[in-house]
Amino acid sequence: MAEALGARNVPRTSLEAERYLARLRPQLHATAAALDSVLFLRRFGRTRRERLVVSLLTNASVGLLPDWARTELGIHRPAPVRTGWDRPLATAVGRTLQWGLGPSRIQAAARGRLAGARQG
Repeated sequence: MAEALGARNVPRTSLEAERYLARLRPQLHATAAALDSVLFLRRFGRTRRERLVVSLLTNASVGLLPDWARTELGIHRPAPVRTGWDRPLATAVGRTLQWGLGPSRIQAAARGRLAGARQG
């Protein structure tokens, strides 16, 4: 996908990606902007329901970050909570939103472009 978007010399396997990130790791740190973003997401939403949904999706998203990144961002959610609670709930919310919104023309267009790129 990265090459289809114009990137060059990108890792092609998960092992290559892991090695690349391991080389970069000493240079990666949480910035003030990143910490502000975490606070923004933790408080986002006009109503209690909106804040609940954003919280569920945010928790599942940050659960995908490596341990060191969550630590630098001040996010402390135990692994059993991330895998047994956050991910299943976020999946349910996502599927409910997809069902409620119906088919996405944007997704269909993106899939069409991707299929065309693979054939080309």
